[in-house]
Amino acid sequence: MKQKVILDFDNTMGVRKSDVDDGLTFAYLYAHDDIDLLGVTCTFANNAQHVVYANTVQMWEDLGITDVPIYKGGRFPESYDSDAVDFLVKSANEQPGEIVVLAIGSLCNIAGAYTKDPDFFKKIKRLIIMGGILEPLYLNGSLNKELNFSVDYKSAAKVIYNCPCLSILTAQCTQDAAYKIEDLEAMLNMDSKFMTWAKPILESWIISINSLYGNRKVFINWDLCTAIYLTNPELFTTENKRVCKKLENMKTGWLEIDDGQADDSEVNVVDIPSKIIDLEKFNALFYEMISKMK
Repeated sequence: MKQKVILDFDNTMGVRKSDVDDGLTFAYLYAHDDIDLLGVTCTFANNAQHVVYANTVQMWEDLGITDVPIYKGGRFPESYDSDAVDFLVKSANEQPGEIVVLAIGSLCNIAGAYTKDPDFFKKIKRLIIMGGILEPLYLNGSLNKELNFSVDYKSAAKVIYNCPCLSILTAQCTQDAAYKIEDLEAMLNMDSKFMTWAKPILESWIISINSLYGNRKVFINWDLCTAIYLTNPELFTTENKRVCKKLENMKTGWLEIDDGQADDSEVNVVDIPSKIIDLEKFNALFYEMISKMK
């Protein structure tokens, strides 16, 4: 039976000098035979929500996608009155216990659904999100800020400290999904409508972020990890962690792990994958799904 999925994302694949991994995550889910993608909800992080929404509409038009609806989310932190929130709540109520939500941008829309319906987390099957840090994040020797949680830290706290069915793919785990341009040549040259459209976008993005990786042509497919963790969890090591409920931590996206001293009411138990243990299989799955995006 197909898994029913809603993707909450900040898709900027196609926006100049903006990240591409949300679009690639969508393509993986859309092409996967075991996924029923019910809709996408647009949030902010990589860029403003209105940019994300307009870009996603254009992407659908370019690729001829007509079977996945797009919903506008809140434009600012804690802006919970939106079509995206209404869609999330409505879907969870119509199909209780059946829907997996993947959230790979700010958590504004997810927090909005929980605010509108305090039983929202009990009605979804699972929530998988990308974001957060367990320790300072360095890329090529430079300290990088966390984005997805910190950009709307109060919404992030609502979600992370209250959801009982939560998995978090942190920067420490997802940074393993790094690609050099030479490793991507076969994918970039696939004979498919999607790759014909995506190739110049990917090549431009790789060039634009060269300095971040010491002028080596690479990029990290951060968000894709959520989708592959959903379809192939065996490719990751994981462990339940007791995350401390401290609002201040979300200002930097820091997931503080309890050392055993906190009361149960002061933590939320969260599934946190720590590492991709088979990157070769991970990549093979990614390339297989991209090749099916005709």
